[in-house]
Amino acid sequence: MAIIMKRNRVKKISLGFFILSTILIGLSSTSITAFTTYEPALNKGTVAFIVNQYNEGKWEDTVDRELDPDDFFDGDSDEIGARSKTTIKNVGNYKWDLHDALIFLLDVESFIDEDKLNENETLFLLSFLSKDYVDEVYPEKYYVWEALTVKWDFETEEFDESPDEKALILPIFKNPQDYNDLLEDYNKWTLSVNSTKVFLGKEPFPILDGDDFLWLLITSGIFTIARPFNSYLTTLIDKLDCDDAEVKGNTLILEKKGEEEYTVEVTFSDQGMQSSLVIKNDEGRVIYEIAQDNTDMVVLIVSGVIAASVAGILIVLIIRRKKFRQ
Repeated sequence: MAIIMKRNRVKKISLGFFILSTILIGLSSTSITAFTTYEPALNKGTVAFIVNQYNEGKWEDTVDRELDPDDFFDGDSDEIGARSKTTIKNVGNYKWDLHDALIFLLDVESFIDEDKLNENETLFLLSFLSKDYVDEVYPEKYYVWEALTVKWDFETEEFDESPDEKALILPIFKNPQDYNDLLEDYNKWTLSVNSTKVFLGKEPFPILDGDDFLWLLITSGIFTIARPFNSYLTTLIDKLDCDDAEVKGNTLILEKKGEEEYTVEVTFSDQGMQSSLVIKNDEGRVIYEIAQDNTDMVVLIVSGVIAASVAGILIVLIIRRKKFRQ
């Protein structure tokens, strides 16, 4: 009898230890997930990009017959060899709200076609976009690192002295979960405005799901992430509840449907900027590619090597001349 009671006691202790361990492990993993901290990786300097590939026929057959790459990526992005560049001037801490996102990230002003509206209709619609109105209805703030940059759009010729975007802002949300809150607030705002747009006989603003929003971020030209990159991207697509996106390392892979099914692979650099974008058809063939352009860096490295070699030769000649004179 004593032996049986002892065995029962051991079983209870073991069971209690197992339950306690499970709880502690669960709390630990939850704590790690909840308190993941991110940090910006952007540095001052200039980053250049180049269109490496563009198969126009495959694009029309697979992606879109009506829209070209320049409808997504601006400038001459439908020309192979076209280059763009962005110069990062500084990075600081700021607070964003829905109004900032509507103007700088979602670019909703482009959906208000003033040519098709009279003055009163334009003013009425823009009132929904006023900072006072948006801040009052959607007061939530989001903490971001904000990079002030200048940008040259894709160009087949030499870059102009003056940039196309003289005060472009790259926001890096400190918490990737905030993107989902922004999406929810955007859709609420859109519903409130669409009733007016429909009443005026105008096309309503689009309601976005997580996959739509992710694609909009990528094509915005300002989507930048913080490190650790894999964790940031994984949390982002999880919170947005994306069905057609996955993360592999520092790369986002999107399943898209245009004229046919295709994939988009977006890789982020060690600074958290989009360093390449590759579009492939369902056979895995590349239709379009933008990549980071390191031509100037290669030229600088080669020039440095040549300069160092010349300097080395001069030093050797000087030393030999001195020895000859002696």
